[in-house]
Amino acid sequence: MQGLRLLLLPLNLIYGLIVLIKNALYSFGIKKSYPIPGKSICIGNITVGGTGKSPLTKDIAALLLHEHHPVILSRGYGRSSKGLQIASSNSTASTLGDEPMMYWSYFQQQVPVIVAEKRRLGVDWIRKHHPDSVILLDDAFQHRAVKAGLSIVCMTYDRPTFKDFTFPAGNLREFRSGIKRADLVVVTKCPESLSESDKQAFFNRIPLPQSSIYFSKINYPAPIPIGESVWMGFEHVILVTGIAQPEPLRAHFARHTKVTLLQYPDHHAFTGKDIESIQQKVATFAHRQCAVITTEKDLVKLSYWLPELFAVTTNLFVQTIEPVLDRQNDFNKRIKEYVVISNERSS
Repeated sequence: MQGLRLLLLPLNLIYGLIVLIKNALYSFGIKKSYPIPGKSICIGNITVGGTGKSPLTKDIAALLLHEHHPVILSRGYGRSSKGLQIASSNSTASTLGDEPMMYWSYFQQQVPVIVAEKRRLGVDWIRKHHPDSVILLDDAFQHRAVKAGLSIVCMTYDRPTFKDFTFPAGNLREFRSGIKRADLVVVTKCPESLSESDKQAFFNRIPLPQSSIYFSKINYPAPIPIGESVWMGFEHVILVTGIAQPEPLRAHFARHTKVTLLQYPDHHAFTGKDIESIQQKVATFAHRQCAVITTEKDLVKLSYWLPELFAVTTNLFVQTIEPVLDRQNDFNKRIKEYVVISNERSS
């Protein structure tokens, strides 16, 4: 793998320079970035895939829900539709994308969810129909055609930007120096035993004030039953995932039971053939206490196939995740202070 990475370094440099030039055009005002009117928060990353931005977006929306009217704006990666789409009771993961559909399902329609590959189109629609809302831009840190009032970048503890390379030799969407555009950084998926010296290693390498860098670990609540399922101690868990990094979830269940991981690519759209494979795997454990568990993001894509899954087992569950920040109260305060100050400036 290291040898392949070295071979790709010339392409890595070309890709990085293209992105660097694009960013420079925006930074020097040659290409115009549209400052989003009112309150807006971008939750994004520099590293591709699995950095924990979706749970953080959900948490920020929940934090602002009852006082500040959040609206989530996403590109809608992997959807079959084009242009502006507004989440409704008729929406599916195919028309919205799996993450926007997950938000819509989680908030039970209390938080509007809009998808548009051209973010300004979505911003203009939101400002027309929800003029006082806080726009939460999901995964728009590299989309510099619009500029949010506050930018948050997520990176995982085991894949920090300062130890990575740009595509295709590495996983960075742009040079690591791009993180300087962020206002806050959240280091996600930290180990339980994170020490102050471990944190200091990140403080030393991230070019932001220490007060703007947060560390979070994942908390896994008890799996939520689907239908009439009842959670109990199962001998075996079949974990069905289409997410970028399923290993932490697999390791969580492996502490207490045997786990079979059925891993699909990130944003995978499940097919009838996939469901047959899952059914066959469940059938091999028919004589044992076995549960099928999936993620929130995958559930919105599997919902169409639930009758087929219930035909082979009644033990179906969804696993949610909760990011827990080391300075949660301070983080919440920073978010709310930004929103209130923006409110005062616009009034």
